[in-house]
Amino acid sequence: MDKKKNLILWILIVAGVICTLDLTYIFFKVNLNLSAEPSFCSVNSFVDCDGVAKTNYSAFLGIPLALWGLILYSLFTFLMIAPKLDKKFPNKIFALFKNPYSYIASFGLLSFCISICLAILSIFEINKICLMCFVTYFIDLFIALVAKTPKSFFVTDIKNTIKDFLEGVKKYTALFIIVVFAGFSALYYLNTSNILAPNMTRQNPYEEYYKMEKNIYATKGNILGHQDGPIKVYVFSDFLCPHCKIANIMSHKLAKENNKVQIFHINFPLDSSCNKYITNNMHPGACVLASYAIASKKQNKYWDMTSLIYDNSPNSEEALLKLAKENNFDIEKLKKDVNSKEVQEELLTQIDFAIKTNINATPSFMISDIKYEGAMPYDELMLKTEQAYKRYLRDKNE
Repeated sequence: MDKKKNLILWILIVAGVICTLDLTYIFFKVNLNLSAEPSFCSVNSFVDCDGVAKTNYSAFLGIPLALWGLILYSLFTFLMIAPKLDKKFPNKIFALFKNPYSYIASFGLLSFCISICLAILSIFEINKICLMCFVTYFIDLFIALVAKTPKSFFVTDIKNTIKDFLEGVKKYTALFIIVVFAGFSALYYLNTSNILAPNMTRQNPYEEYYKMEKNIYATKGNILGHQDGPIKVYVFSDFLCPHCKIANIMSHKLAKENNKVQIFHINFPLDSSCNKYITNNMHPGACVLASYAIASKKQNKYWDMTSLIYDNSPNSEEALLKLAKENNFDIEKLKKDVNSKEVQEELLTQIDFAIKTNINATPSFMISDIKYEGAMPYDELMLKTEQAYKRYLRDKNE
């Protein structure tokens, strides 16, 4: 095998393994711990590796896409060492891989083609992109380009791969059938159990909310729920937190369906420009959005603004003001109020309240006197409020 080509391929394969290991870590971190801190590649509402990892599109046949990537790079690694194994163990199965470069080129090209489909899905369906995923897409392309037969646009490589594969099936038919049966059995188990893709099971309760382009339960004004509702529900959130949008929709739905609650939105932006309690500037710009939401109270449009922000994900102050103008906010008053001492002090008060309540992540809820960290399905949220009401009645009658 060509030493220079070998070296480049090894560098690319190692880079791919590092990326997919990190993506695997991100996948399990965000899906097994909903209150986990955002990863380094969750930059904003669009460039958000964590947000992509939480969707049902992040796994295929019950296996996270990151693990599929590790399988691919393991295959590349095997193909790279197959010629040496053939020399050490002649006349064994390793002899079937007569054209390892062709295999690598063909699978690299196939992987890149699949990656293009995933990129389109990510941009236009999920409306988020995973930077680390895109890095692996190009690694796969470079691997294919380096490994391919010179002066041939993969045609020779695809032919060689198919020829070698068919010869292998013919020579080791029984082994091939066993491997295929074992593979399909494993995929069937993983796809039905979702043991490696916990988000596939947990995501279902959130599916209808993720698909909502607009908050269909949106309430206007500064009060959400019933002003005299005995159950106080505090929702701690960040306007750039993906799950907080879901929590906002659920909060509005809860207010319409449960006449015992009053809901309070507590801003806890993960943005160091106003939140002195965080060391990493996880969601830059979240403080500005929170300030405009609080300023909207002066126009009796606080909950109007929260849904407006969550529904449209404005990526700048100018974009937010444009949205506000289109929705009949008094823009001049809004711009004046947002920088007022009163609004900024209220934002800091809310952040302090979150810290005193030991809030470590968004979204989080406090229902009466009990704190719940992380997102929860709507049925569970409704159940928690009913349990809080029963405690209220019990304490009232004692």
